[in-house]
This record gives sequence, structure tokens and C-alpha cells, in this order.
Amino acid sequence: MLLAGMLVTATACGVPAAGAGPAGPTIVATAGADGMTPVRFEHRSGEPVEAVPTVIVPRGTTLVLTVGSDVARRVLIPEQGRAVDVTAGGTVTVRFIALGTLSVRVTEPGADDGGTVIGRVQPRH
Repeated sequence: MLLAGMLVTATACGVPAAGAGPAGPTIVATAGADGMTPVRFEHRSGEPVEAVPTVIVPRGTTLVLTVGSDVARRVLIPEQGRAVDVTAGGTVTVRFIALGTLSVRVTEPGADDGGTVIGRVQPRH
């Protein structure tokens, strides 16, 4: 499914913090005319993450990362020092310049570390 560039769906429930699942598909996202690169991950509870996708984005563009979840979770982006809460059935969006590889994790609301990796973003020239 596409949403202004790309949409990735991941599922997780009861996977330990270190359990990122095996590497999944590699998807290339492109920047729009406005220089922004939208990437969206969807968290669905109930099943373990079987394959963690990596999204390749143009280095130096503004990454518009949206994470949706069917249950209340905290979204962690450790490499950016970001932790934001998403409500059940809601989404959160963070923006930053894509300069380094990062992981997108979900964990229990209020937690500031650990979690399950639901996706990776990797900038390339």
C-alpha cells in the first residue's frame, strides 16, 4: 500500500526488546518536490514481527515519519532521542533531516527504552 510514498505494516506482541525479527524487505522511498520524504509504519498487535523492513530514503531530505498503532504505545526513535506516545487507533508524526540510519520501535506507554523494532530507515545518496 502506498501513502504519499510508502506504507509498511508490522505486527508485534510480546516480542522481547532485543527481538527485532529477521531482516525484511528493502523499500526505496523518494522525496517529493517539496524535499520531504514520507515514510509510514503501522503497528498491529497480536502477532510477532516476522520481518523488519528497511526503508531507503534520500540523505539530507526532510523525513516525515508517521507511525500508526491499533493499541496505545510509545514510539521510540533512539538515534534521534525521540519518544512520542500514540493512542489506540491513532498516529504520530515526527520530522527530521535524514542523515543516519535509525530504528523505529514500539513499546509500552511511558517506557523510554527497549521495545520492538518495527522498521528501519537508512539514508543513501
